Amino acid sequence: MHRLFLKLFLFVVLMILVAPLKVLAMPEILPFDQLRSGMLGKGYTVVDGSGKIENFDVKIVGLTDEGKGSKRIIIAQTSGDVIKRTGGALQGMSGSPIYVEGKLIGALSAGLKGMDPYTILITPIESMLEMWTLPDPKAQVNYFKTINAAEEKDKSDEAKDAETENKSDDAEEVETENKSDDTEEVIDDIEDTTQAEELNSLYISGFDASGIKFLQQELGLNLQSSPTIIERGIQLGATLEPGSALGVAIIYGDFSLGATGTVTVVDGKRILAFGHPFTHSGNVNYFMTDASVIGSVSGVTESGVKLAGIGNIIGRVNQDRESGIAGILGTFPAVVPITVTVHDNTLDKEETYNSTIAYNENLIPKLGAAVAYTALNKMADSTAESTVEIDFNIKTNAVADGELKRKNMFYNSSDVGQVAILELMQALNLVCSNTKEESNIFGVDVNISFEAERRTASIISITPEKKRVKPGETINLTVELQPYRKPAEKVTVPYTVPLTARQGNLALEIHGGALVPVNQAMANAGIITADSNKNYEDKIKEFLKTGKNNQLVVEVGGSNEPKTEKQIRQEIAQAKRAQARLKKEGLSTKKADSKVDTNYIIDNVMRTTLSVEKV
Repeated sequence: MHRLFLKLFLFVVLMILVAPLKVLAMPEILPFDQLRSGMLGKGYTVVDGSGKIENFDVKIVGLTDEGKGSKRIIIAQTSGDVIKRTGGALQGMSGSPIYVEGKLIGALSAGLKGMDPYTILITPIESMLEMWTLPDPKAQVNYFKTINAAEEKDKSDEAKDAETENKSDDAEEVETENKSDDTEEVIDDIEDTTQAEELNSLYISGFDASGIKFLQQELGLNLQSSPTIIERGIQLGATLEPGSALGVAIIYGDFSLGATGTVTVVDGKRILAFGHPFTHSGNVNYFMTDASVIGSVSGVTESGVKLAGIGNIIGRVNQDRESGIAGILGTFPAVVPITVTVHDNTLDKEETYNSTIAYNENLIPKLGAAVAYTALNKMADSTAESTVEIDFNIKTNAVADGELKRKNMFYNSSDVGQVAILELMQALNLVCSNTKEESNIFGVDVNISFEAERRTASIISITPEKKRVKPGETINLTVELQPYRKPAEKVTVPYTVPLTARQGNLALEIHGGALVPVNQAMANAGIITADSNKNYEDKIKEFLKTGKNNQLVVEVGGSNEPKTEKQIRQEIAQAKRAQARLKKEGLSTKKADSKVDTNYIIDNVMRTTLSVEKV
């Protein structure tokens, strides 16, 4: 069990609440087909730091239903003291429950972008209720299942007798100011979906400008930095009410990303919220959090913003659909803890960052890379040329020994972080790409060190220990390097002549591990047919064997023409003779590893030739 998870587990146990809980149940609803223009109602939400759920007036001005599976929409106008204070509907009010005749009709979900901030769109409650009927296969992995089961048993009797609390009194006869002279024009406007502005507040914390830009490119979300997390931790036994502020997060901790909105309905431990999607990813495994409203900023021609921060983890969001999000209180998502430690070699200072990613195979590679990239940027505080060493360990059952480790060195004249985190993203993608079954990731540890200098070197000479060699023989190659603006250095690389090496000249290429040798370049160009049918395990093994930027690698160069059956038989026979000779002479038949680490990134290729004698 990972140490971070152990701490999390113990913390959850300590947070169990023993006080009796008030359990809410599903209120009576007023179906979409019974709604008419002119009906009056009320909405409920939190708009300031008091945390108080307040109501605002609503008047239905139109309904749209294009049929054939299209999303039905209720168009309404808002008014009242709360709306006057906020200057219209706010981002963060999405999910606010709307009642007509004391019955729930749906959730405030959007406004009209660049138009009237008092006009809102409402998602019918019937569309949202469908989320409770959808399958939830991701619920099969739940680290807190045992605790949840015990808690449910203790509170089951009380839940049966709970009274339903309805946040709406009978609708009052309120005259609502109509901001539109023609209802049909409003309906025509929203048929163009570009006019709809979803009224949730995207929440991001810890990521700098570069990290936010990276996430925007990878996730396709329009992100802006937000207030910090209000509270950290896990709260079992939390309660919510319709109109309460609510958070959903896909990563939580020193780096957080999510959104805040409003609860629409609570039925026992089940909740519905937002009235529109967060990431629109279907069955999901996200953090559900409470949220605290700090205040609000009014808009002029567009909707204002409710400033809110996500708080304690209180449950799991399991559906992220067109009509909103659904979740379950008191159950928690499977998670991937990630720790990134960054060391500045120049200033000799170090910082460690911790976050937890909700287990989602599509998001883990992108979020893991974004965390490492941002952590490096925060410490480096510069885009000037730098050399970075990155060492990561992915704890997973995707590999036999339970750990996928990789260490490499990178240099770039600007923003080396974007280059350095690509292998981490690639490795996480590999682990998450198992087509047979879902692989578990129990934790990701990343260690990064950097210095503001160029650590590259070029090969300037290669001197073999001897020129005449025999198949299976191991010799040393002395490689002279010219580091950037430093004295030349020599590195010894062992090389074993292939058992199948033919008599005559043997061309060798010595290059940096990241450089593509001639035969591989030809394969990439289609001259040699590459094996594209590798299985999951082979792809991981191939990744781990890939040469590193700071390695000297020796490979056979020369012709890449396909071998005939006769040539293959001759090579097999020759290999057997060479092995017999090595055993007779008491020499090792084990092939030397022709890769040697250096302190520099090797930036060129050089060739040498050996003369192979007849066996």
